[in-house]
Amino acid sequence: MKIYKYWVVEKPQILIDGAQQEIVCYGGSNVSVEDARRVAREKAQKIERKIAGEKHLFEDYESEIREELLQTIDDQTAVTRNRYGARVLNVEKMMILDIDKPKSATGGGLAGLFKKKDPRPPKEQIFEMVKTLATNKYTDYAFRIYETYQGARVIVLGRDFDPRDSQTRKMMDEFNCDPLYTLLCVKQGCYRARLTPKPSRMKFRGYKVKYPREGDDGEFQRWVLEYESVSRNFSVCRFVEQVGAGHSVNGVVRFHDDATGIDYRQRLA
Repeated sequence: MKIYKYWVVEKPQILIDGAQQEIVCYGGSNVSVEDARRVAREKAQKIERKIAGEKHLFEDYESEIREELLQTIDDQTAVTRNRYGARVLNVEKMMILDIDKPKSATGGGLAGLFKKKDPRPPKEQIFEMVKTLATNKYTDYAFRIYETYQGARVIVLGRDFDPRDSQTRKMMDEFNCDPLYTLLCVKQGCYRARLTPKPSRMKFRGYKVKYPREGDDGEFQRWVLEYESVSRNFSVCRFVEQVGAGHSVNGVVRFHDDATGIDYRQRLA
């Protein structure tokens, strides 16, 4: 998981097809601004080498999370602000599943035509799917199920899960985790969970957050204050139940539950 305290943007000239051309490079560091500049310059040199023919330079590249660092909880957990202004929990090894829809109840071919459609609401089907897998297959782990605006969020307790491991990805697919979310977990080397509502779901004006910010950011700061105020009237998720093995919650889970407003009967957003 690559999250940094200091960010800079550099616009160096590199050689592309025999001519010097300007590119934009971002550098991040937890040491200093100057160290971030060094990283940006080294990245530009690496890009130039790749263009020149060193094809394997970025094969095992882990994407940086270029977002403002708001809070560091521990050495594997941090809170950032994403591109539309919401606060996001980033965790390296505690698996968080994002499930938007249940698995298809019907199979392919003629056999699928004669299967009855599940009459239950989609969220109930998702909850039941998670409980079934938790109690019949993944019995060593605890699964905390939360209702979200779209479907369900599930936090898995019992051991660490490397998001880039093939067995982890297989498990996420088995729970019908959103494919785009799974891909991002692999690329960024962490799991992410939104802690505050999407502005659009609160009917609140949006703001395209750029980071690192350049120049006067007074307009953005005013937007953040108003956004955080309106957010208090909504919850991101609602706790449903914990199933599976009897693992106790840790400090990160308690932080998540408090930040997302699971104890308040407010509209989900």
